[in-house]
Amino acid sequence: MKKRVIKFISVVLAFVMVFCSASIAFAKDVKTPVILIHGLGGNALYRNVGTENEEEIASYGLDVQGLLTNSDVMSEAVKLFTDDQQVNYNTLFSALGDYFKKSELNCDENGNAPKGQGINNYWTTPLSKHRSYWESATNAEAGIARQLCEIYGAKNVYAFNYDWRLDVRHTAKLLRKQIVAIKKRTGAKKVSLIGCSLGGAVMSAYIDAYKTKNDLDRLVFVNPAIAGVDVARLLRFDLRLNKKEVLSYLKHMETAYDGGNQATLFKAIGAIGDYRIGVAVDNLNKVAKNKKLLSKLFMNVIKGWIGNIPAYWECVAYKDFNACVKQMSKIGFLDKKSGLYKKIKAYHKVQGRFNKNIKYVKKHGVQVAILANYGTRGIPVTSKSKNHTDVLIDTKYASGGATVAQYGKKLKGKKAKGKYVSPDKVINAKTCVLPNNTWFTKNLLHIQYHYGTEATKLICNMVCGKVNLNLKAVKKKYGYSQFMKADSNQGISNI
Repeated sequence: MKKRVIKFISVVLAFVMVFCSASIAFAKDVKTPVILIHGLGGNALYRNVGTENEEEIASYGLDVQGLLTNSDVMSEAVKLFTDDQQVNYNTLFSALGDYFKKSELNCDENGNAPKGQGINNYWTTPLSKHRSYWESATNAEAGIARQLCEIYGAKNVYAFNYDWRLDVRHTAKLLRKQIVAIKKRTGAKKVSLIGCSLGGAVMSAYIDAYKTKNDLDRLVFVNPAIAGVDVARLLRFDLRLNKKEVLSYLKHMETAYDGGNQATLFKAIGAIGDYRIGVAVDNLNKVAKNKKLLSKLFMNVIKGWIGNIPAYWECVAYKDFNACVKQMSKIGFLDKKSGLYKKIKAYHKVQGRFNKNIKYVKKHGVQVAILANYGTRGIPVTSKSKNHTDVLIDTKYASGGATVAQYGKKLKGKKAKGKYVSPDKVINAKTCVLPNNTWFTKNLLHIQYHYGTEATKLICNMVCGKVNLNLKAVKKKYGYSQFMKADSNQGISNI
């Protein structure tokens, strides 16, 4: 009997040892899941979600053809380009307001999506289950997803979809739920995040709320909206146009935007002619100098279109927030007693804690990379239009604080010296929050990353590769330095 008991115990112990060994081997085989977080407009919005009447909200009011065929709008808009007809701005703003309200894009006064609106593709399963999203993609976030799937395996890559209009702190809570679900599903202890544009702000809100959860392996920020954009200064009535700058910008966009694929659009605008564009600039500057007209523009057009969308407010540059709130509340555009104000004020504080938060997670073992592009001047509608941008987000903000020369200029004096200065003397990365973890690419636009290119492969390898995310290790592994430039095919080389 005693021998049988010993034999039984031996068998049980052997089984336990085999099981444990298998478990350990299995655990080693688990890849860290990668979650891609898209930016503003990254997935479709729907009305009547979950019902038989579910329908995509189409153009969000950004339908050029729709505007050009709207007689109420065009009857006054064409006068902007003539110097012998007086524009009736009341009529123009009223017509534009009626047009944009039909987009159904705006949130309510508390910054919530209208009832029945939202997304229909919240996924907690990997992209191997959602091949239609990425298999034929060639550009932007879906193109990045395809590259990730090719490099890392689609079963290990996830897409975090969300209603991009809403408060990013709310979105961070949804991201937390997805991360918990993915960890439970895969057995992984940590995940890696790659956030594009507004997705970077979502990541910022996530680490602000959950940095102590110890569930992050890598954070890769791609042209992130972590500190806002200067074009949002429009909310503080900083509207300024210059004919030369506008014409230069349109000409540059013919080849720069989307690799030149939208050249026809910018050529068509340019075909209006230098003189007529100049007249339009003069007319719009009259609006800019008239606070009553500016107020009507914001209240009649912008307010009903996007005025209550938290995410747009959360793209205001941190330093401009108070001035924008003051101006917009003064004209009745923003109600400081509303739920919307409470949300954007709370996120403003998150913005202010970014530097502290990102240093905290890095100190606690998270690999961090921040990638910012430059080489395109700002949209020529504010006093900050000479900033270097990626066509949308200012390089100084996307990089977490780089010192950047004005477009067409170079840094001088002490600012142009040191190991973190770009060879073209445009950027000094020493003032970045993480200078040793920040990279810059010239002539690469915002999230216009194309599948199969060197630029896209680099950011994907950063999030799912084995390289340490610092300047020295990346240079040794891939050959790329802190400052790079992209050609027309998004091939990249060191500057």
